[in-house]
Amino acid sequence: MNRRLICLLSLLPALAFGQSMKNKGAPPPPPVVEDKTPRDANKFAVLSLLGDNVQLISLSPARGDTVQSGDWTSTPAGGLDNAVLQALNGAIKASAKGREVKLYTSSTRSLFGDPAHLFVDGRLSLPGKLGEAVRQSGAAQLLLVTRSRQEPALAAALPGRILATLEGPGFVLDQRPSGQISFDGQGGMPVFASYVSIRVALIDLSDLKLKREQSLAVAARLPVDREAAANPWAATTAEQRVKALEALIEAELPKAVAGLVAP
Repeated sequence: MNRRLICLLSLLPALAFGQSMKNKGAPPPPPVVEDKTPRDANKFAVLSLLGDNVQLISLSPARGDTVQSGDWTSTPAGGLDNAVLQALNGAIKASAKGREVKLYTSSTRSLFGDPAHLFVDGRLSLPGKLGEAVRQSGAAQLLLVTRSRQEPALAAALPGRILATLEGPGFVLDQRPSGQISFDGQGGMPVFASYVSIRVALIDLSDLKLKREQSLAVAARLPVDREAAANPWAATTAEQRVKALEALIEAELPKAVAGLVAP
């Protein structure tokens, strides 16, 4: 009897400890560190994470509506991100007097994918020195530009029946037999078009939470000569392709973000 009592008494501290842990439940989440960086409402930070990979969506007569997707790397490196930064720099400064803009980009390839991966528990989480630089910029808000997956029908200048998803900057080359009209009004010509499909998120830098966002899916048809009809892609130089994408960004991005940066 005494031995059983001693064993029971030895278990009581452990049982009491287990019960107390059960009552306490899970440990509380770590406290949110208060943002003490002085912030100026007239200062914006802009971070572009498009990268240099460019989509190529090709539709050929042999494959009908079947899409052949590929990638092409634009040069010089960072050229498309720079076009985004310059377009937004001008748009923000033109939106109100006295506004300042800090411009950022990154060469870290892991940042160019799904923008949802940039958020942890609803807050923007940028790695290392990039995150530190953006937070300490003194800006009150950040415009974050990333690739966006959208349907081709949203870009009016693209041909119909494209069974693929737009993502980031790219081109469509449609060589299917049809009665489609080319850039210069000629019938039966291939359609060659540039497009951008991107997302602009407005982030409050005091708490790193998303305030608003705007998606952009636009395209522009490019001229195709009879001599180049067999392969319009090969008939253009790398520089011409980059300039076509830059022109689309410069023309359309400021209009898309006007509501985000309005005073």
